[in-house]
Amino acid sequence: MAAAMVAVVGLAAWWRWRYLVHVQPYPDEFVTLLAVRAILERGLPILPSGLFYEHGLFFSYLGAAASALAGFSREAVRAASLLASLGSILLAWHWGRRHFSTLTGLLTAAVLAFAPDAVLWGGRARMYSLLLVWVLLASDAALRGAVQDSRRWRLLAAAALLSAALTHFVALALLVPLVSGMGMLLGRHARHKGLRTFLVELPVWAGVAIVAVLVKRLGQPNSIAPLEGTPSSIFSGLLQVLSIYAAWPEDVAAGWPAAAAFFGAPEHLWLSILAVGSIGTALRHRRGSTTDTRDRAVLFLAWLVGVSVLEMGLGVAPQRRDERYYFMLLPMLALLAAEGLVRLAGFLARVLQREGQLRRVGMPMALAACAVIAGGYGPAAAALVARRGSDYDAAFAYVRANWQAGDAVLTGTPAAAAFYLGRNDYYAMQGTGYAYRLMERAGQIVDRWVGSPWLGSDAQLHAVLSGPRRVWLVLERWGLTLEYFTPLTMQRLLAMTDFVREENGIIILRSRPGARLIPEHPTRPLAVQFSDRITLQGYDVALLVGNPVRSLELVLYWQAQRPLEYDYTVFVHLRDDLGRTVAQADHVPLAPVYPPTLWPPGRTIRERSVLQLPRGTPLDSFTLWVGLYRLDTLERLPVVGDTSGENAVPLRLEGIW
Repeated sequence: MAAAMVAVVGLAAWWRWRYLVHVQPYPDEFVTLLAVRAILERGLPILPSGLFYEHGLFFSYLGAAASALAGFSREAVRAASLLASLGSILLAWHWGRRHFSTLTGLLTAAVLAFAPDAVLWGGRARMYSLLLVWVLLASDAALRGAVQDSRRWRLLAAAALLSAALTHFVALALLVPLVSGMGMLLGRHARHKGLRTFLVELPVWAGVAIVAVLVKRLGQPNSIAPLEGTPSSIFSGLLQVLSIYAAWPEDVAAGWPAAAAFFGAPEHLWLSILAVGSIGTALRHRRGSTTDTRDRAVLFLAWLVGVSVLEMGLGVAPQRRDERYYFMLLPMLALLAAEGLVRLAGFLARVLQREGQLRRVGMPMALAACAVIAGGYGPAAAALVARRGSDYDAAFAYVRANWQAGDAVLTGTPAAAAFYLGRNDYYAMQGTGYAYRLMERAGQIVDRWVGSPWLGSDAQLHAVLSGPRRVWLVLERWGLTLEYFTPLTMQRLLAMTDFVREENGIIILRSRPGARLIPEHPTRPLAVQFSDRITLQGYDVALLVGNPVRSLELVLYWQAQRPLEYDYTVFVHLRDDLGRTVAQADHVPLAPVYPPTLWPPGRTIRERSVLQLPRGTPLDSFTLWVGLYRLDTLERLPVVGDTSGENAVPLRLEGIW
């Protein structure tokens, strides 16, 4: 058994170490890193914005302890999560061995060792692995405190639950099931004396909730004002947190998709099925009055999982429902499933009359089952580790290497910029789901972590990006193109910047001084159809006068009629009165950030091009021609109803000089 556990823990450490070393940080990890650095410098997780970062409080201190020993780095803080994850595996093994059997403990440890989400959180600088440690300690101490009628164990359970809640606030969902589960066990097995003793302890459990809620309130969730020290402010602060995180279900069905996504995920579905079998067997024994200690442990775990799921499905505010919050239930689900597998093997042995043989081969079968679990989870874990993730390291290294005095940086991930560059000058984000990232400071709206000014409107973005100061924009591709901005703002932003490079999902842009804010609607509407694929809805043209260069700025308004299979090239030709092309600006519109193959059908796409004008030539002698072609074949996309003979659209220039 010892050798088996060494193998399980060793392989678990190997998978997590590979993730720790090879996979780039998830954006939230940078916030934890800033909190850890603040603890090392000032003793408290006070972020550069001045916010007390209570989220993952105990993990931040664990990361600080690891950094104090090994030196502050991303790897050191991630190592703290790795150690917590290995600790949860050992605790799960201990839990299963104490309350079920050695085989159950070993199988549970194997699940937590190799499950992809356990590998992920065991390698990230976040609090979820440490949360599992506290959840296992709280559930074990609560069960022992109820079965043995031990106040000491029950108080240890309360302390563990408080630690869990100060590691992640979602742990408070276990408060009601833990207390009610202990009460039912005491009422059934310790008779009235134990239950009366337990009732006296209820204020302790209420204190756990109050302390956890007050600490959460100190972190100013949803950007509410700082908590004052008066009794009335403290009481109202408790109510504020409840109003943010709890809600009556207006739509009963709306709370279950997150739970279904967790329990029904391919890596968890087999666990859910075996857990149901384990619970069914224990209930059947209970009806037959043959409930033993193992059945009692099964029903206790089932109660914890079931009531927690009900609370998280029905009582949590809609914006707080998230599949990852159910991760804290994985150890209990794994324990139930492992016990279900052991019971299933015992049932089959009885049916086949091979109980004696099962006892002889029980351990080899358990080792084989562990190997099957490791092999079954292996491809998913390997794929997880192989996905390097968005390359923040290379992106910010490039910005740092090319930084000049007076430069500024604008991101959607201020904590990342602060980690790599020690600053973030502007924060740009307009997605409706990101309001929680903002807070008010000295009458200004800033981001919660670094305190950089929020550019919440296109006019504010334009004022910054068109100014004389060079601004570096470092944005995740998914954020820039999908979530951070409206389509109009994203297109305007691309028109005001120059593409620099992309580092595996991190796009670097640079501001263009004097850039115009492109109009939302064309001043010169058209309705030209290119085949059955794209419509030119109109254009906007302006004369840009420099010294001594004159240029023509053209904004084209496109709309895809169906998904495009090619990134068509736009040709923009300026011809003189003899039909000669004197300037051109052939380009793939919005490439490489948002080329035509990414355009959703029906959405207006605005893109900008600039042509340098020959000196001394009057503009009224020019004609502008626009069309589309495939670069690989040079074949032009046909213009429906074309009369030019060359599948191109002439654009009028009068009125711009």
